[in-house]
Amino acid sequence: MVRRRALDARHRACFPNEAEIARRLSLYDRERKMTDVTQTFSQLLLTYGPGAMLDLPEHAVVVGGLQDWRFGPSWRPIEEERLVALLRQQLGGKLSSTFQGLRQPPVFDEDRRDGNAPGVEVRLFPTWFVVDDADGDNADGKAPTTEKRRRIVEFADLTVNSLGKLSYRGDSQKSQVNPIRFVGACARGHLQDIDWRRLAHRNGDHSCRKPMFWVERGVSSDPSDISVRCTCGASVTLADLYKPKFLGGCTCQSPWLTPRRIAEETCVESLHLLPRSATNTYFAQTVNLISLIKSDDRVRQTISEHRSTIDGIRVLPNFLQVLRTIPQTKEAFKDFSDAEIMGALEAGDAVEAGHVDNPKIPEFDLLASGAPVLGRPEAGSHLYAETLPRDSLGLTAPWDAFLQNVVKVHRLREVICLYGFTRLDPPPTAGECELEEIQLNVDCADLARSVEWLPAVEQFGEGIFLHISSSFVNDWRERPETRDISDQLRHREDQDARRFGRPPKHLGVAYWALHSLSHALMAELALECGYPLSSLKERVYSSGVAQPDRFGILIYTSAAGGQGTLGGLSERAHDINALLARAASRLSLCSNDPVCAEQARGNEDYPLQGAACHACLLVPETSCEARNGRLDRSLLVQTVLGQGSPLLGAQVFPLRGAHGEGDFQGTTPSRVLHIAPHAGA
Repeated sequence: MVRRRALDARHRACFPNEAEIARRLSLYDRERKMTDVTQTFSQLLLTYGPGAMLDLPEHAVVVGGLQDWRFGPSWRPIEEERLVALLRQQLGGKLSSTFQGLRQPPVFDEDRRDGNAPGVEVRLFPTWFVVDDADGDNADGKAPTTEKRRRIVEFADLTVNSLGKLSYRGDSQKSQVNPIRFVGACARGHLQDIDWRRLAHRNGDHSCRKPMFWVERGVSSDPSDISVRCTCGASVTLADLYKPKFLGGCTCQSPWLTPRRIAEETCVESLHLLPRSATNTYFAQTVNLISLIKSDDRVRQTISEHRSTIDGIRVLPNFLQVLRTIPQTKEAFKDFSDAEIMGALEAGDAVEAGHVDNPKIPEFDLLASGAPVLGRPEAGSHLYAETLPRDSLGLTAPWDAFLQNVVKVHRLREVICLYGFTRLDPPPTAGECELEEIQLNVDCADLARSVEWLPAVEQFGEGIFLHISSSFVNDWRERPETRDISDQLRHREDQDARRFGRPPKHLGVAYWALHSLSHALMAELALECGYPLSSLKERVYSSGVAQPDRFGILIYTSAAGGQGTLGGLSERAHDINALLARAASRLSLCSNDPVCAEQARGNEDYPLQGAACHACLLVPETSCEARNGRLDRSLLVQTVLGQGSPLLGAQVFPLRGAHGEGDFQGTTPSRVLHIAPHAGA
């Protein structure tokens, strides 16, 4: 919830429980006559986190860093030992030495209306404004009628009324103002106001303090037709500001942090002109994992679910007595003896002291274990799944050889943690790495000067896990034609890395194929399970070269509370043979063929996208773990061009002619459109 504060132009944002999906705008405060704006946890972490620019009904602000997050006395930790250990290992010096772990964002409290209520501070940004009246003060009185001129002023020139509204009083009357549309930013996430007066007078009198105007000529909105002009005659056009290095070097400003700049901090990046509403103003850096269970050890699982509470009281001499007394743990540990609890704690400490693996590895190993039942069916369990008997699935070729096991995931818990962000260019995601290693982006912008904790959310859902036969995949990878394709893909991954100036990530041809199949299966499931495609997510497990074989696909959905565990998705596990067959069959022919199929060898603009387009394989980016990259349906089935090395075999899903007779030979299939007469004819 974002609430404006009237006098100091600072604001507080409180975020409600995720169950409140609707965003409430302009909720009138009964006592202080202020406006509240509500946002969900997901919006806060993924779109409007610390450092993100946000337009409120009457102000433009930047969301404050973690130092401005106010928690009430009942703040809630997010328990996930594996993720905390991964963050400590990967982020290193970016975290405080006293890093405490993960926290749920502050929850809106309907009963609290005071200045210390739970919430998140937001700060006024930018501090340059455009006055609403068209010609402003028009000091020279000679403005051409084809130009629209508006006065630009700084925050110090404005007045703030009792309701927090900003206005500018010129020579004639009081006028409303709007924040200027452009700011300066660098690739490392720094953000600052543009010094419009300095730029306009870059070749003239830097001490000039005459009125300046935002001038728009014509109606084209071309950058060359928009300028900032001083009454003295100095000016600068928007087209000039887009020139490389025109804005100068970055001065390391971080207006969401306290202090906003550290004297010894340096940045070698150049400033770029950035529209506040542009899509590249904020790329949240998150890492997510699926919570696991120790199916053979209930006491260790219970300890994992209450880890923060245990760590806080473990130093007490009467630790076990307190553990059995406080409300948070009293019921959870009542069935375990003191010896069982202490033994599980000691065993857990030994495991935590070791190296932290990629979170995907233990996820795969558990889901692919073949155990008939994983986890517990209780409401509070983090995971409950069943490995379906193969003879109950009715698998036909090639799926009987392709699938080793199918797991029906009734309930799973996903934890999503925000650890930084970037601007201008999106960095690689945690999912864009080989299965045996994971690298978080340590060059991302900071969420606080001293990171004592990180924000996270937990969501519950359901899904389907496919354990894919390693022998099937390895036989396909050893074909000569597949090896040629693998070399091409490696070259394209190098090409993409050079575009962004970062080391290449080579995930292998198996990842490309399984990722493509995952997208095709998601599109098919969306037609059957009751969840829209944008609500489905994927997790692709694929080993690299010289790594233990792990191949699998997890399609799942997750939402707040129990909204993601209604059963519509997991029940489709029984129909997996038909779903995969239909998904693969749809890939044989795309409505954009032959253009789509011709992209199987890639192109310079999109090297990570092969024979894939919005008509066949691309899905909403919220559903894809790799931003719709590394996709190519020609790796799965034979396309109209008949090239490649299909994983599923060219003979399995032949393209059919107009009436379903014979193989499609590359000519355009014809269809006869029958026009029925009008019913009354």
